[in-house]
Amino acid sequence: QVCRSHGPSKPTEGRPRASMEEADEVNAVPEVPSVPPLGGLAGESIDDDDDLPLRSGRRARTMTRSITVCPVRYGVHSIQNTRPEMEDAHCAKPRLGMISGDLSEIGKVSPTEPVLGNLSFFAVFDGHGGARAAEFSGERLAELLASDRHALLEDPQAALSSALARTEEEWHKLAMDEELMDGTTAAVALIDKTTKKCVVGNIGDSEVLMGTRRTEGEPVFETLTEVHHLKRNPSEADRITEVGGRIWKGRLGHPRINPMVISLSVSRAIGDVFFKDVKYTHGQNSGLVADPWITCVDVCGEDVIEQFLVIGCDGLWDTVTYQEVSDYVFRQLGNGEDPQVISEGLVNLASAAGSSDNITAIVVLLVA
Repeated sequence: QVCRSHGPSKPTEGRPRASMEEADEVNAVPEVPSVPPLGGLAGESIDDDDDLPLRSGRRARTMTRSITVCPVRYGVHSIQNTRPEMEDAHCAKPRLGMISGDLSEIGKVSPTEPVLGNLSFFAVFDGHGGARAAEFSGERLAELLASDRHALLEDPQAALSSALARTEEEWHKLAMDEELMDGTTAAVALIDKTTKKCVVGNIGDSEVLMGTRRTEGEPVFETLTEVHHLKRNPSEADRITEVGGRIWKGRLGHPRINPMVISLSVSRAIGDVFFKDVKYTHGQNSGLVADPWITCVDVCGEDVIEQFLVIGCDGLWDTVTYQEVSDYVFRQLGNGEDPQVISEGLVNLASAAGSSDNITAIVVLLVA
């Protein structure tokens, strides 16, 4: 087990630099000792002064993890930065079926049957208003996906959409029962190197970038996610207006309360019941939804010599462009760097460029 939580128009150019506006990000939790998956666990390193699980990140400043398992290598780096709390969570499972370290429990799989084959799961959750929604989503989404292995193998896009919807539904109920006002964005990647497919989904402004170098031609990158942010996605602004929502200075306003008092920068998020439930909206539609953007791309082609994913919260993307991220990763791969070192470098790059936010970056090597 290697998981602990501790719109419509996509930009094609590098993301412009922007000032930090949201108190939204980073809660990562150290791992407990894991049961080696099929193929073996090559290594794990954690940089943290506290060996106990951190539910909110209040005691942690920096967490790193490097795990190598055939056939996917990756690294994760998270920093609290100058924010008063860490509100991000992440989940990384080179073998998605490894819930609670028992390979025979998920879907009652026989010991001789591979657990979800080569399907791997990586996700970043960027909390706001607290870390609880991000933590909950970081744990629950992977559990929901692995619990219905047949649906996941048959149609991973539909399975991811369903699991995200259930995560939103379950968090909404819990939040109403316990009066939790947290919300979170999400960026998720499901990788199957057997079928050479990668399913990507996101809610909000956490994003996924893929870089590819082929035997002929220059390295290229593409963003695989939408940005559900009113300042950066005119289609999202149109959607909010059409349902009667309020937009104030490029932010989503509450339907009944002065937006100077309460507003959101994102137009889609898991949670934020204060903007969704009739108890707080009096039946007025704010426009905030948890509907994901989901797509599927081919990976690991025959002519591909280098390929990677970078999954990050807006603490990364707000101060470095897509082009800068792509160039940096390709350059470090050319120098023979490990994905853990690369993830740390990306976080440092964003921080040096002016990000004061929590920052989380996952680097996944598909071909290297």
